[in-house]
Amino acid sequence: MTSTMGTQCAGRLQEANFCSFYETTDHESTRGNEKRRSIRLTHEEPVILETQEGQLFGAVMMNYGKNGLYFESDLKARRGTILRIRNESTLASRNGGGCCAEVRWSKPLGGSPTEYAFGTGVRYC
Repeated sequence: MTSTMGTQCAGRLQEANFCSFYETTDHESTRGNEKRRSIRLTHEEPVILETQEGQLFGAVMMNYGKNGLYFESDLKARRGTILRIRNESTLASRNGGGCCAEVRWSKPLGGSPTEYAFGTGVRYC
């Protein structure tokens, strides 16, 4: 990851180019007892996580919103870790594409029917 990562963290979903928040057929996640500031839309999409050390991990984004997203991966990330998250459409970008996000929480998925070990919530930088 480049040393200019912090200055490229726009934190805007449109610049991340994952999906258009306002023009989507994705379904709203159930809200229940959530602490989120905005709604989340259910959307499964393969993504690549890049750590500040340059390690790459495959993951699947499960839902997203204006302020952050949730993904499942084998990355055991600590709260406060900064990641660059990219999808297929951003991989060819000259500046690395995608968006930067800060890990807010991560938990083991245990017996959950998933191929990954951890579920992680992040907030866009």
